[in-house]
Amino acid sequence: MRERARTAAPARGSRPTIRLLRFLLPHWRRLLPAALAAAGSELAAAALTATAAWLITRAAQQPPLAAVSVAIVAVRALALGRGTLRYADRLLGHDGVLRAVAGFRSRVYEALVPLAPAGTPAFRSGDLLTRLVDDVDAAQDLLLRVLIPVAAGCVVATGAGVTAALLLPQAGALLGLLLALAGVLVPGLVLAVSRRAGRAEKAARAELAAATLDLTRGAADLAAYGARDRAEGRARDASARIAALERSAALTTTSASAVVLLLQGGATVGVTRLALRAHAAGALPAVHLTVLAVLALVSFEALAPLPGTARRLVAVRASARRLADLLDTPPPVVD
Repeated sequence: MRERARTAAPARGSRPTIRLLRFLLPHWRRLLPAALAAAGSELAAAALTATAAWLITRAAQQPPLAAVSVAIVAVRALALGRGTLRYADRLLGHDGVLRAVAGFRSRVYEALVPLAPAGTPAFRSGDLLTRLVDDVDAAQDLLLRVLIPVAAGCVVATGAGVTAALLLPQAGALLGLLLALAGVLVPGLVLAVSRRAGRAEKAARAELAAATLDLTRGAADLAAYGARDRAEGRARDASARIAALERSAALTTTSASAVVLLLQGGATVGVTRLALRAHAAGALPAVHLTVLAVLALVSFEALAPLPGTARRLVAVRASARRLADLLDTPPPVVD
């Protein structure tokens, strides 16, 4: 009744994650507009805050209305554009990703057909179901929750760094350095720390699915042989491992998010101090001082999800390895 677990074999060819990406990239014409809309939405949000800060500071100086009319129009346009681009991002992104995942799921089923019936016992039924459902669904996370947020964060960080450098080179250098730490170093550390835990969590979930299927489909046999307690114990052990791994992952992601917040605060304080010194020396207008302080604060908003994105990438890589293992299994009978 209980099927033999298959030992994972290394995927042939390219890396599993790159291979998974190649399966999804034929839909790039639908995904590229979604990525551009996501980047535009985040960029519009940062520009809206910075422009509003400039407008408020400039209006406090009581200039003629014509001097701030362009900023007024820009604030309205950015506010409307942010919402419109966010809606387009969600609509286009989910449409493109769901179509890509549907095509990839068909590819997985096509690879499974030659294995049946003699080849499928190499996989336990619950584990095979997990690969066909959860691991294939993880492919959409590679696009929606990894690539698109990373692209949007890069665009916003680059735009904020360039703008700050144009207003005050020293502030631009400091902001660029801290943005690089928050957008590259912190997610990289999360990725390194969570790599082994991600593989272990996928294996534990597959074990739990297989144990659950054994309990439901083989209840009569387990009761007849007095093995029900052992089967329930295996399921409880797998569930406990999953809970422990999820707590560890949550602690890692939360700690990384706290580091990003500290970098955000440090960037805001550091850029503001540099701007105050330049303003006191007469090298920076007051309106630019306000823009720099607000820009340093809002530029990290697009980078805040990246620790969670790195954690998601770990899960996607584990799913890609399991799918590559399935796709590379040779059929028992070759036509």
